[in-house]
Amino acid sequence: MSQAVRTGAPDLDRDAIDYEKIKDPGHGNTPAAWTGVFLMLLGGVILAVGFVMVVDVIIYAGIGVFVAGPIIGLIMRAAGKGKPRS
Repeated sequence: MSQAVRTGAPDLDRDAIDYEKIKDPGHGNTPAAWTGVFLMLLGGVILAVGFVMVVDVIIYAGIGVFVAGPIIGLIMRAAGKGKPRS
C-alpha cells in the first residue's frame, strides 16, 4: 500500500497568492457586526416563540428586534465600532 502524502492541489500556484490581501479577510469580527447579528438572532427566537404561542404582540416584538439588528449595527459602525469602509 502506498504511503504518499498529499500536500495540496498540484496545480496551485502559490506565487500568485497575495498573502497581504488575504491576511484580514474581513469577516465582520467587530462589536458592530456581533451586535447586529446577535439582535437578529434574538429577534428570530422571539418571533418563533410568538408563532408557537400565537401571540401577536410577541410576533411584532420579534419582528421589531430583528429589524433593529442591522440598523443598530450600521449606527455602531458609523460611531467607529465597526470595520471602516475601504
